[in-house]
Amino acid sequence: MDERITSMIPHYGKLNKIYTEIMSGGSFSFEKQQFISDFYEQYGDTQTFETALISLMLEMDTAHFSILLNSLKREIESNISTYNACREFFDRLDTEYVCRRHESRFDWDIDRQMKVTNGYYRELMEANGSLEAVGFREHDRQEEELLERRYERCKREYDKEKAKLDELYRQKGQARREALQCLKNRCGDICRLGGSLLAILEKYLTDQKKKEGEEKEAATTLTSQPAYFPMKLLSAVYERCNGEQFEAVSELDFYASMNLQPCESRLKIRPREKARVCYLIFLMGETLPKPDREKWKGDIMNLLEIDDAYYKSKYKEPVSDFPSDSNQVFAKEMRSIFR
Repeated sequence: MDERITSMIPHYGKLNKIYTEIMSGGSFSFEKQQFISDFYEQYGDTQTFETALISLMLEMDTAHFSILLNSLKREIESNISTYNACREFFDRLDTEYVCRRHESRFDWDIDRQMKVTNGYYRELMEANGSLEAVGFREHDRQEEELLERRYERCKREYDKEKAKLDELYRQKGQARREALQCLKNRCGDICRLGGSLLAILEKYLTDQKKKEGEEKEAATTLTSQPAYFPMKLLSAVYERCNGEQFEAVSELDFYASMNLQPCESRLKIRPREKARVCYLIFLMGETLPKPDREKWKGDIMNLLEIDDAYYKSKYKEPVSDFPSDSNQVFAKEMRSIFR
């Protein structure tokens, strides 16, 4: 399943919640602005959206696909309605200020850490100067070792504080990159995007409604179309002939085929069984009124690919003067059904 479409519904829900919070006096934080910007970047390509929609349509059944589309449609309509109700308010949101504040939130820590680091740097430089100067005057080994240990301690402390400063600068750089990506106010863009998405959704919802209507009409036609033969009779024939005279199908498909109704599996005659099927057609036709008999017989023979001349020459074979043993058995079983 394409997650692009299925993720849109909760994301639109979160977007609408953010809009409501801002309208209600809640803070307009950078996190909210970042979500709005990311939302537009993620879903702003309508061509990609439609491609994903088609892919999803091929994967899902009609009912669930329709439910998904309607849910998404409601979220988009809610977003557009919220924006249009307070268009001026949303258009005046100071996104640049929010982004600058996001970047500058490290400035105080950087300034403080800079002072600390510079203090350790001065100590390090002083220790380094003392260590270098000792070489130009008389001194003992103990004094030199003390100066070396002092230098090493100052260097460790300086490196530690310098690492903290570097990390703060790294975080500020990251915040700056994030801020630059979110500077623009996307509320109006998202509203216009929603209109485009609705137009695409409406197209597929219309197709779905049309398809559902056609399916409903077909089902109505199927149920309203009178059956030539009752289920009781065809069940008895099915029990004897399915897998014998005909290739195996479901009982519902057999019932539909014999009544010339639409079905999933086409009825087919098994090899060397066509003559017996002709006899079955004759017996079944005899149960119908003459006008229906001729029409049904012509249609069922066409369905089963039986030539009229072949039918006329073979339909009495199971009850001929010298029938085979298998034909005698078949004729006897058919007489028990059609008596």
